Amino acid sequence: MPGFQRDTTTLHYELDGSGPDAVYICGMGSHSNDLLGLTVRQTLGAQYRLLTVDNRGSGQTLTPNGENSTFAHMADDILALMDHVGMNKARVLGISMGGMIALTLAARCPERVERLVVAVTSARTPDDPSRSAFLLRAGHLMRQNNIPLEFINRHNAVMLLGESVFSEMPAIVEMWVNAPPDPMQQSLEGFDLQSNALVAYDVREKLKTLNIPTLVLSSTEDLLVPPKYQDEIASLIPGAEIKRYLGGHVYMMLPPHAPQFFADVMGFWGSP
Repeated sequence: MPGFQRDTTTLHYELDGSGPDAVYICGMGSHSNDLLGLTVRQTLGAQYRLLTVDNRGSGQTLTPNGENSTFAHMADDILALMDHVGMNKARVLGISMGGMIALTLAARCPERVERLVVAVTSARTPDDPSRSAFLLRAGHLMRQNNIPLEFINRHNAVMLLGESVFSEMPAIVEMWVNAPPDPMQQSLEGFDLQSNALVAYDVREKLKTLNIPTLVLSSTEDLLVPPKYQDEIASLIPGAEIKRYLGGHVYMMLPPHAPQFFADVMGFWGSP
């Protein structure tokens, strides 16, 4: 897909499939053409006209070095691209940081969101000090010091995979550790841009009056964004549903859980 120019940023996006309009918002460091992005696009693009955007600081989106951003900016990027491709209203899925952008979008422009699914995310900046804040700082330091990819992968495995994966699926852990480098691996500048967007993020008050059917997907084994943050979202949004999985922060990428994850998303979104 061609880039879309918005202020100083050239946004990369993908538009897949046909059917009812839908949007997938990627998590921190993730993008439309990584393993998760391709899986989401292939699966949901078979049923919906799916828009996927590389957020500022990741993938093929080009943002000037040293520029800061907020989740409001990133939500406005999504809205601008929805306008660009002719989506007035859409079903929305946001995972991790993408869920924060999705919640921001829904809070700012609820009339543009038909049904909302957010996974392993939060309605506010994670507590600091906390394990989440510590892990984010560790991620910055590893990139800053050019730590070899294997060790970054090992750190990410501990951060993103649940205990059940280590005990029951050691082959997946091994594959994670030995995964090849992503050609569009997030830079230190991109990591910092997205990390800084977490500062002062809080949409809790706006969620209390949100009138959008919402499904919150959580993992009881999530170390990066613990379940209490998912529970908080579900308690704030009137009528929100919540479902919990094993597997950790990236359970939707794991063979035992991925089919049910997509079944839950599409079941909640509704059949085309």
